[in-house]
Amino acid sequence: MQNIGGENAGDAFYRYKMPKLIAKIEGRGNGIKTNVVNNVDIAKALERPPEYILKFYGCELGAQTNFDKGTGTSIVNGAHDNKKLSELLEAFIKKYVQCYSCGNPETMMKIKKEFIYLKCKACGYVSDVDMRHKVNTFILKNPPENKLSKEERRLKKAEEDRMRDAHESAAREKEKKEKKEKSKDKDKKKDKKDKKKKKGEGEEAENGDAAEGAEGGSAEEEEAEESDDEVVWMTDTSAAAVAARAAEQLTQATAAMVTQGNIEAEQAEAKKKAKAEAKKKAEEEAKKRAEEAAALRAALEAGEKLEPAGAESALRALLAEAGWDWAAGSGGPAAISKVAAGGLAKKLTVEGGVANKARALYAALFTAGRDAAAAADAEAEDGSESPRENGDAASNGNGAAAAAAAGGAKLAPSISVAAELLGQLAHDAPGQLAQLVALEWLLAVGNPAKMPEAALALKALYDADLAEEDIILAWHGRSDAAKLLEVPAADAAAVRKAVAAVVDWLQEAESDDEDSEEESDEE
Repeated sequence: MQNIGGENAGDAFYRYKMPKLIAKIEGRGNGIKTNVVNNVDIAKALERPPEYILKFYGCELGAQTNFDKGTGTSIVNGAHDNKKLSELLEAFIKKYVQCYSCGNPETMMKIKKEFIYLKCKACGYVSDVDMRHKVNTFILKNPPENKLSKEERRLKKAEEDRMRDAHESAAREKEKKEKKEKSKDKDKKKDKKDKKKKKGEGEEAENGDAAEGAEGGSAEEEEAEESDDEVVWMTDTSAAAVAARAAEQLTQATAAMVTQGNIEAEQAEAKKKAKAEAKKKAEEEAKKRAEEAAALRAALEAGEKLEPAGAESALRALLAEAGWDWAAGSGGPAAISKVAAGGLAKKLTVEGGVANKARALYAALFTAGRDAAAAADAEAEDGSESPRENGDAASNGNGAAAAAAAGGAKLAPSISVAAELLGQLAHDAPGQLAQLVALEWLLAVGNPAKMPEAALALKALYDADLAEEDIILAWHGRSDAAKLLEVPAADAAAVRKAVAAVVDWLQEAESDDEDSEEESDEE
């Protein structure tokens, strides 16, 4: 890698880099040609289409050029060495990449009314390109596609939301202030009227209240005396009665202490025994799971083709052995890293292709299965306490069992935690589409209780780069995308309705980008 721009060649800390040009001369005689091997990589570093650079070489050298979009092969007719092409590349960078003011290569190429200019992202300067060069005709006929990145779109939306909230807050404050002032004026007028009205009646009211207060006080005193006279005391306070009551209470308390002590001792012994049995059972099951997981991982490493149900069981066993918790949707990134070691998802081979592979992976991660639900119920029964000691213990145990049966964790955070494993299927468009289809199956068939979380789950896939915007929109437009996984048409429509808000947001973001480009062109 080398610094972009000849004047920055000696700067060891310059952050804008590009690959060093590599040219290979092929053929001989009249068919001799030069292949710029890494032209596409250089164009990507400069954020310019590779056709522009290749066409610039051709115009400067007076030679024909040929670019294959499918393979990225860049050919310039004739024999040209690296030094000559590097000099021409430097001229292209100065003319069509670097800002004319600050020299920063981070610019956007814009076309407006048959003129080309560069807008610098660093200083904002707009550089007018000299239109006398021959390559400008090619650029005007093939304008660049300037799309905002995901981060730029997020920052732009956040700024718009901040400005809107600021305007709304100012309007509310103004309205609140006006209402407060009106209320003060109204209260002042009312106080003035009340003072005038009470001015003539004050003395009479005070005299009347004093007389009524005196009469009322005497009446209350008489009622209190009568109520005291009516009380009849029935408790015997003699010495013999007091001694009898003390003996009776002592006997009852002693008996209660003895009975309660026996019950608590029996309960403690039963609890200790249940814990020992549960611990032994857990150790045996852990040993069995470890052996099964080792055998399954060996089978997966060997590349054996599994049925969808077998693949799901194998993945679930590996997750259990690694410590994945279905009820909490966790176990930490350590559990996922342990399962994902060695590219397990890539090596996994399932009958029915990548869609069934993704379905098996999603089912293993986000549905606990019948075995886990039964284990949760058994654990709740073994560890429950008496209602008197812990009234919430039984209800908590049953809740854990229900959560295990339904895959009780929130779906979106679980997807974020499992992104390392799911990412092994997201390296290409078919893998991303397979994950969307698997999510559709999970919401419609595998775990319909998660349907209210559909929008957040889809947003989590997008944020974790497990599904790109174009793939999501294409999947949403095909109602039969999950037909291979036998998802009913009505359920597929329900899933698309549940995620409509996220799809609308993605489409609005794309239209906002187009609108901003049009506005910048008009400016």
